[in-house]
Amino acid sequence: MIVAQLNYLVIFVLNDTIMKKLTQKEEEVMQLFWLNKAMFVKELKEIHPDQKLHYNTLSTVVRTLEERGFLAHESFGKTHRYFPIITEEDYRKGTLGNVVQKYFDNSYRRVVSMFVEEKNLSVDDLKKLIKEIENKNEE
Repeated sequence: MIVAQLNYLVIFVLNDTIMKKLTQKEEEVMQLFWLNKAMFVKELKEIHPDQKLHYNTLSTVVRTLEERGFLAHESFGKTHRYFPIITEEDYRKGTLGNVVQKYFDNSYRRVVSMFVEEKNLSVDDLKKLIKEIENKNEE
């Protein structure tokens, strides 16, 4: 995994795909696309939780997401229907990997240790994780 810090963006490579950290507003919009698949900006406006958000603002966020490689579009005359090209799972994996690398020296063991120390992970949870790891290794 390759990581570089550019101003407010954290860019990392996951499976040869450049992934960028989303702003809160961009992530909210992507959540709606991941849930609803392809949409016009007008449809996005209708289902967006912040109904005060102006159409042009949403349109700008959508175009930015397209420029960053999260969305693509198909044209229908002068209008565009946008759809996600990065899956939520790939984004989640990339984001988690970035946190582990940045704050835990790329050690998932340190992540688990932190949860144990903070009492967010029980002995039963650890046993289940060990069993999952053993099952994966047997495959």
